[in-house]
Amino acid sequence: MLDIKIEDIKDSIETMKNRMERSIQMQTMLRAFEARDRNLQDSNLSRVNFWSAVNLAVLAVVSFLQVYLLKSLFEDKRQVRT
Repeated sequence: MLDIKIEDIKDSIETMKNRMERSIQMQTMLRAFEARDRNLQDSNLSRVNFWSAVNLAVLAVVSFLQVYLLKSLFEDKRQVRT
């Protein structure tokens, strides 16, 4: 009877060991996925920041150009005789 209990304990320990190994394997895989996703997110953030800066620069150039053209519409181009 004692031998059966020892075998049951050994089987139970082996089962726990196998489950722990699978858990460790799954956690390692999830960490790899997380690292890949984090790198992709950082890459996307850099790309979004770059294009936002480009859009801001274009917006500033267009706004200054509009102000210049609007001012030129209201300039008095007639020569004043004295």
